[in-house]
Amino acid sequence: MTTIARSLTDLKVEKSMTGQQHVQFGDELPVDFNWNAQAHPLVPIPRLLPGEPTPQQAAQVELVSECLRDGLHGVEVYPSVDAMLHYIEKLYAFGVTRVTVGIYSGDNNRVDTTIRQLLARLRDEMPAIIPIVLCLATPASLQWAANCKNIHPRLEPLVFMGTAPSRRLVQGWQLDFVLKQLAGAVAEAVRLGMTVIGASEHSTQTPPDDFREIIRVQIEEGASTFVIADTIGIARPRGAYRITAFTRRTLDELGAKHVRLEWHGHQDTGNAIANAMLAIAAGANRIHVVARGIGERAGNVPLEGIALNINSILEEAGRPCPWKMSTIFDVLKCYEEMAEVPAPAFGMLARRYNHTTLGIHADALLKAHMLASKAAEFGRYELAHQLRDMARRIYSAVDPESIGDQMSVGVSPWSGQNTVKLAYLLCGGDPNSLHAEEINRILNAAKERGRELDLSELRQMFWPKLAA
Repeated sequence: MTTIARSLTDLKVEKSMTGQQHVQFGDELPVDFNWNAQAHPLVPIPRLLPGEPTPQQAAQVELVSECLRDGLHGVEVYPSVDAMLHYIEKLYAFGVTRVTVGIYSGDNNRVDTTIRQLLARLRDEMPAIIPIVLCLATPASLQWAANCKNIHPRLEPLVFMGTAPSRRLVQGWQLDFVLKQLAGAVAEAVRLGMTVIGASEHSTQTPPDDFREIIRVQIEEGASTFVIADTIGIARPRGAYRITAFTRRTLDELGAKHVRLEWHGHQDTGNAIANAMLAIAAGANRIHVVARGIGERAGNVPLEGIALNINSILEEAGRPCPWKMSTIFDVLKCYEEMAEVPAPAFGMLARRYNHTTLGIHADALLKAHMLASKAAEFGRYELAHQLRDMARRIYSAVDPESIGDQMSVGVSPWSGQNTVKLAYLLCGGDPNSLHAEEINRILNAAKERGRELDLSELRQMFWPKLAA
């Protein structure tokens, strides 16, 4: 715990005749609240946390794509309207209908023009998509959101403002000023006929007393959704659970049980997926995601990570998944191409997620396949099917076929005889037809070259046998 003052009581904020606030302060500075560990009478630190969401909680989760807003803040290019529309088509086929398309960046520049053109195309070509724009609590941003709403009737503005003590200090804002701005912006957006998403930037650094008032003023002015933003990725799972549970309780106390609760997180400390899952367990209904977790700094909550985990929970409970998991690679590949970011080699659904060359792994995989074939020979087709499922999962948490992919096996210096046989099987050959000298020739090639044989090399070595 730091000894620096934890409130803004020592700050004196004045307004000049132009309305600009000026801050005067003494030797002590305000400190942000630590939702992970700092005690507070309004929010007891939970002694026990759920391990994950229940199937009931998982079943009602929606994904909000931040791929065309926060995700693009982490790449070097800004895509064309056609590229973004094509990507949204992939998202829609996957099962995502809520898409953030931008933030106010001034008028009549390339970004502004692109967003407006995209909204018009979405209105005419993909009416099921609900576009979202981020809207600062300023007149110019509100007017821009209203103009966007005129283009696309279903557009929803996410109204936000920085609320953490550190942010208020550097901006020269008092809490009363922040509350007034947020309340006024939400009220004006509602008056203009918009369905408003309330939000707080730096939520996970904002003290509970302040945060409760921030929630209250936006809900009382008509916000129908509220977003908790872990803007710098500082939360750990306990902090994510704590602030989400507090927000849900505050909404309920305000008579706003109907208000949807969203979580927006980042990967700065590697907790993005765990935080999002605990937010769901605490009452969040929607999670902001980006394909591949791309975004500013360390990136955002990965779409594929949330989808895989929620799908697993639902599958175990015998419930349907809300997303078409067999199309997830279409989404990832399209986003990589649009953002000009190569697919990673390692990580969730990365290039090598389903690939192995290790001898002991391939040995188990091949034997499972052989057992399946034997079961089929005896007419035990259901057992054969179960054994083939087991073969795909025996050394992988993700069944490639469940997401429209297939197992991949290569040969490297760490391979064994059954690795070669399994690779041959997956190429369409009968592994029992391979002779020991043929297997050893391939293994020795990998060992002599000191690397994994690429697919073309391996197929070339198999080809005489496969063509026979």
